[in-house]
Amino acid sequence: MRYHGKIFVALVLTGLLFPQGVQALTMEPPMPRSCNEAKIALDPQAKVILYTRCLDGDDQFGIRLEKYQRDEMHFYRANALFELRRYAEALADYDLFIANQQGGHVSALHQRGLTHQAMGQRQLAAADFNKALELNADALSVRFDRSQLFAEMGMYQAALEDLNRVTTSSPENAEYANALAWLLATCSDVKIHNGKEAVSFALKAVSIDRNAQYLDTLAAAQSRKGDFRQAVETQQAALDLLQKDKALHKETIKELTTRLSLYKAGKPYTQHRSE
Repeated sequence: MRYHGKIFVALVLTGLLFPQGVQALTMEPPMPRSCNEAKIALDPQAKVILYTRCLDGDDQFGIRLEKYQRDEMHFYRANALFELRRYAEALADYDLFIANQQGGHVSALHQRGLTHQAMGQRQLAAADFNKALELNADALSVRFDRSQLFAEMGMYQAALEDLNRVTTSSPENAEYANALAWLLATCSDVKIHNGKEAVSFALKAVSIDRNAQYLDTLAAAQSRKGDFRQAVETQQAALDLLQKDKALHKETIKELTTRLSLYKAGKPYTQHRSE
């Protein structure tokens, strides 16, 4: 029996051709209840417990995971472990998941790179970010995180190139604009300094989201440009925002106050690699 076009679709949707309708064609294999509960849980600790129970096969109906489903559960558990800063355990799950992805997996490589970075394994982190970008050169979040890693490693020119690319590709992203402004204004490598461009990008970030962090960057950019009077005013505005909750922002207030003193003395702020 042959059907054509719209007739076939209508028969499927009404259940006349397949009694269970579209689900009969697209239904995924069932998963243990704990797996489904883990996906909707909000607390990362609860997620880890539920994903572990799921992977251990603890199901009252005896449902077992398909291999690809087990791989996915390892990836999701790794993300929850990362949130809990249980990096070594997260890394083990990421390793298992990535090893089974023949075509590569951008998100998993990105997350494993962040895990390596959090563990102080910068070269391994860079390798993962590089692999992820080989798979998708337009993965801006990966490129942005690689730029931050490069800056940590003192690879400022490479960091600058990545930041220029992400800000060009996503000009309305305040985080990207702020990071580029910060690098141009505060980099310990004088060859990277560009006060004028730093102010431009910092103003863009503040126009999108006026918060203390972005105002702090704008003040640093203004000081690099040589406009210390304006830098003092901007830095004071940043401090005013933080003063609303001194206890919460105690350390940050200390840092911004130190920079304010520099601007009052007519000196720009330069960040050192150890900071």
